[in-house]
Amino acid sequence: MTRRILGIVASALTAASLLVGCGGNNLTATELTAGIEPAGAASLEVGEGADTYDFALGLLRESTGEESTLVSPLSVLSALALAESGADGATLAQMEQVTGMSVDELTDALQAYGMLDDDEALSLANSVWLKDGDGLEVESDFLETCAGQLGAQVFSAPFDDSTVDDVNAWISEKTHEMIPQMLNQISGDTQVLLVNALAFEGGWEDPFDSELTSPDTFTREDGTERDVTMMRSTENDYLESELATGFIKPYEGYDYAFVGLLPAEGTTVDELLASLDGAALEELLTPVDGAGAEIGLLKFTATYEAELGGALRALGMTDAFDGNLADFSRMGTSDKGPLAVGGVLHKTFIDVNEEGTRAAAATVIPMDGVAAPGGPIEYHEVILDRPFVYLIMDLRCDLPVFAGTYMG
Repeated sequence: MTRRILGIVASALTAASLLVGCGGNNLTATELTAGIEPAGAASLEVGEGADTYDFALGLLRESTGEESTLVSPLSVLSALALAESGADGATLAQMEQVTGMSVDELTDALQAYGMLDDDEALSLANSVWLKDGDGLEVESDFLETCAGQLGAQVFSAPFDDSTVDDVNAWISEKTHEMIPQMLNQISGDTQVLLVNALAFEGGWEDPFDSELTSPDTFTREDGTERDVTMMRSTENDYLESELATGFIKPYEGYDYAFVGLLPAEGTTVDELLASLDGAALEELLTPVDGAGAEIGLLKFTATYEAELGGALRALGMTDAFDGNLADFSRMGTSDKGPLAVGGVLHKTFIDVNEEGTRAAAATVIPMDGVAAPGGPIEYHEVILDRPFVYLIMDLRCDLPVFAGTYMG
């Protein structure tokens, strides 16, 4: 990296490590933001709930197939916020349309959101990796936003095998080793890596009684069956619409909750997702007055890995991937040509058991040069013994942290 960039980082960055501590002490890459104090944050406003639901639904719909799917809208939004900070013109407008917020609104929301995470249940981390060479020129305003407002650590690295190891080690640390490897290699065209890592570890407010856990049968959409282990409990929040029933099971402290949505008999997961927009999902997540749920939730562990470029293109973010149309002039320039998004790599992990849930997500964007009133409660049975949709929600701001389908 040029001396000019080193000077920009030293003089222009006003804050870093907003979302988590610095860490990464064993990396071979050079960290340019170590020891810089975080900037203050405004009050949390993550936009209209329906907007974040629309983004989560769109991402999940475009990713869902015959196998189980798990995406983290929060992780993807965090990585996209880094990219948007360097975008301009039609490229930025398309990205803002897809996320449902302006770049300033998204940046402010994520900055404030990071200040909430003092309960240790959820941690977020961002990093920006700059290729060390004379061909890359990075704008100071871009670096200042990434480090000062989005809490990103900034690293200078050679983008060789050692950088692959460094990025994987950084992600592994920030996901509490739930995602130990993300990258296999770095393209020779890649000039900048924008990285988000997210870890969630929440115990249930009311853990499942292991004595009520028993063998059960899960029926896939094609009618085939497999043996599962089903946990059972009684929950106070029952959800219902024409095409689904569901429940909300809170994690300890009631800041987060697991939401299970079971399609009605004869309705597929795809049909349920197609029937929902942000407003409809927001309405579905409103508990039915005077109703509870006798639930069955299977114990499961799942991993998911995908390249989300196709999903984001389908949602309307097209120019960012096109070397002829992408406008990331506010990020910087490279001798290899104008910067464009080379892909959106996404990986997730989840483990659901009697005690709680462990889940993690990582997103890497290579930038290439190219409560009910008292009274009787009617309980409804919701047994997730066939394909279902699920969410992990931040109840403080109606933000989907994870959204997935379990197909069996």
